[in-house]
Amino acid sequence: MLTAFLSRADVSRHLQALHLLRELREALTARQKAASVQTLRFQPSTPEPGSTLLRQAAVAGVPAWMVTVRSETAKGTRSVLQLHEAGTGQLLAMMDAGHLMMLRASLMSALAADVLARPDARDVAVLGAGAAASSALKALRLVRSIEQVWFHEPNVVDNFELVHRLQTTLSMAIRAVDTPEEAVALADIVVITGPASLEGVTLKPGAHVTVLSAETFPGSPLPAPALKAARRFCDASEPSLEWGQPFDAELGEVLSNQKPGRQSDDQLTLFASVGPAALDLVAAWHVFEGARHDEGLTRIDLEA
Repeated sequence: MLTAFLSRADVSRHLQALHLLRELREALTARQKAASVQTLRFQPSTPEPGSTLLRQAAVAGVPAWMVTVRSETAKGTRSVLQLHEAGTGQLLAMMDAGHLMMLRASLMSALAADVLARPDARDVAVLGAGAAASSALKALRLVRSIEQVWFHEPNVVDNFELVHRLQTTLSMAIRAVDTPEEAVALADIVVITGPASLEGVTLKPGAHVTVLSAETFPGSPLPAPALKAARRFCDASEPSLEWGQPFDAELGEVLSNQKPGRQSDDQLTLFASVGPAALDLVAAWHVFEGARHDEGLTRIDLEA
């Protein structure tokens, strides 16, 4: 049996964002209805250089299971995903997991905004940097007609360079700002993709805040009063992610009408994403299916 090898570019090329957005929505709903949707092993921790994180998952309706290995090195994070056939355990594919998880996280951010933000939410603040920030903005465009965007990240040069690139490629009204206060002052939707704090910052009434890779934050980026007042959601219950306040519901419970989402126009909503391994499997299978007939991929018979 041939094993397919997918680079970061291959993963991006075979990911159809709108289709995967629908599949993630269905998978989140299924989590509430089927005990067979589970993460078999997950060790949540703040990654440190030299550490390795192993995640394994199986999902009802996906004829495969996966293992991801993430290693922290002095030069950054390296992640690889192995996709195995459910019945035989044979290795179907190996692919870059870092880019896959970033794209999945971006789509989850968009899905949360679609479900939890006010229907008239159009103005966006992005706090973060690099590919994750631009990917989150591109995903939001799939579910919302965006009017204005404010970008902030501590490195001023990187901030302005990123905004210039996005203005050119997306043809949007995007501004680079110097502080989180400026970024969120008029924003209906706030997306946090990297280390940031909203301590002392006033959010617009009825704003929606998404925190990606929330498990890497030592505490909530929202100040305690705002966190307490907010209606709080996550994509999967994570014991280590308490932040001083329990979560009101998982996003899947809202999607399956088991629990309410936003309850008023002026209510602050918070979505914390820890990226359940089951959703990575959904994304990996989506990419693998799209790449089945790609003759340009490298394929090797590892048992030859």
